[in-house]
Amino acid sequence: MKVLLLNAGAKSHGATQSILETIREVLPDGWEEDMVRLGELDVHFCRGCKVCYETCTCVQKDDVQTLLSRMDEADVLIIAAPSYWGDIPAQFKAFIDRCTPYSNTCPNPAHKTLRSGKKCFGVALRAGTRPGECQHIIETIAHWCGHMEIEMVDRMYFCQINEEQDINPRKSEIRQTAGQWFSKML
Repeated sequence: MKVLLLNAGAKSHGATQSILETIREVLPDGWEEDMVRLGELDVHFCRGCKVCYETCTCVQKDDVQTLLSRMDEADVLIIAAPSYWGDIPAQFKAFIDRCTPYSNTCPNPAHKTLRSGKKCFGVALRAGTRPGECQHIIETIAHWCGHMEIEMVDRMYFCQINEEQDINPRKSEIRQTAGQWFSKML
């Protein structure tokens, strides 16, 4: 089993990364992992040109194709996204917009697809106390999964996470939940 852990935030460190590293601790023996920090990649905004509707390929040359290839190699995706003003970070939205040539929203029947049978687990976190913002982020991940024909299996979210150290008292909960996720996959 190969797992891709995606930090969908702008920072390469911090609470989002700490959650993913905690999840990584409970990956079953023998599972391969790939950690990606979206903030370290070059992802351009969609131009809305719709050339991909005809060619099934984006005209832009950046790291999106590389990330999609890494996702294609994975059996399991774990996507963790922090809340930026109650929504997903711009880097993640830009990536989602650029997935049209691989999604079932591409009007060209010859559109590309990721290898079938993928599973996804979503993680959201925010500084405030309202869980609705985290639920919105999870629903955005689930919406993307639906169009990419990836099964959204489960989710977890955390409120009142201002800094990386706010994750420390929640690490056992993260390990337990992720362990339950992986036990379903065995």
